[in-house]
Amino acid sequence: MSVLQAPTLVKYFYSILYNQEHISLEKIKEILAEEHDGELFVFTPEFNPLTEYYSKEMGQNLKRVIFYQKQLEERDLLVPRKIWATKVEQKNSKDNKRLVNIDVGYVAKEQVLLATGKPYSHRIYLGEGVFAELVYFFKEKTFKSVPWTYPDYQHEEKVQFFNSVR
Repeated sequence: MSVLQAPTLVKYFYSILYNQEHISLEKIKEILAEEHDGELFVFTPEFNPLTEYYSKEMGQNLKRVIFYQKQLEERDLLVPRKIWATKVEQKNSKDNKRLVNIDVGYVAKEQVLLATGKPYSHRIYLGEGVFAELVYFFKEKTFKSVPWTYPDYQHEEKVQFFNSVR
């Protein structure tokens, strides 16, 4: 029989793709500061293969940054943070097209999760229209991707980044 217990705390991150012609990095920092009390650190990945895919909606000159926190928080914040991110994306849209895409997720000792509003067979419903998607699981002293992990998250640069956040 399993014993129900509180889960470990996690570190949240915000993976943000934005159109540099319409929104600045400083504006992104201001938006995050409105929602997030703690200190956020920045990682700018070099490998971003999905910018071409997103350019159809968001335009050219796209940049990705990942903000992450060192303080630990409750896992239950994933749903409200995804709802907040969706509202920010909608507010910062032009002609029904996003200028910023905010992926909210967390790093736990055993896994990395992303929040999404899109249901698929491998996503678990959390409530209020939000699903959780497993990006990595931790094994043999490193995070390992799963078959549905996005190509940019499969890249060694991001795996090493999330290992360092862990």
